[in-house]
Amino acid sequence: MKKIVVWIVVILLLCITTVLGKEIVYEDELKENYYELIVLVGELFKDHAQEDDYYYNRSYSKQEDMAELLGENVTDAGFSLLVDALFDELDELYVYKSRYQDYISDTRDFSKNQKATNYYDTVRNTILNPALGLIPFDNLEITREKNRVKVEGQEIKVEFYDARDYLVEHHQYARFGYPPNDEISFSLIFIYNDGKYLLDHFDIRSHGM
Repeated sequence: MKKIVVWIVVILLLCITTVLGKEIVYEDELKENYYELIVLVGELFKDHAQEDDYYYNRSYSKQEDMAELLGENVTDAGFSLLVDALFDELDELYVYKSRYQDYISDTRDFSKNQKATNYYDTVRNTILNPALGLIPFDNLEITREKNRVKVEGQEIKVEFYDARDYLVEHHQYARFGYPPNDEISFSLIFIYNDGKYLLDHFDIRSHGM
């Protein structure tokens, strides 16, 4: 009888230890923070304006403007990584990096019937890739180590439109250079802090199909 009691106590202790040691991820909050972040990041490449030979975002041309937009959704490291990925600082004005400059300049040159660049090729290997917002969250792998949470997708196939559609040339995606399908791998690392998941690092790769 004593042996049975001892084993019951041991099993209970093991169960308690397992529960306490288990890394908990609040998936509803993570999902909400993930999609909220994707929408906010998209705001950084809109409302284009030009000063001299440079294009910039009229609404977010200063670091403090971007910090106000993203501040509650990114760590300091994540904020710096995002800003450095999209902008160059020029006389206190944050202008788009050259790849985005080239795209905007090309689209505004109405003397060219055939454009040298398109939107999707410009953003496909960046956090601006629209596929990040189209992939069902349930298709992503989530891992956690302490307060660091990685949201990851490996070679995920995304369909933007049906290539067999006879009106495909008029499709909004096709008009901006999207392929019918793409395959992307990416990881976003979040830090869990005060009930919210904050972006700390990201890596996006389009493999093409």
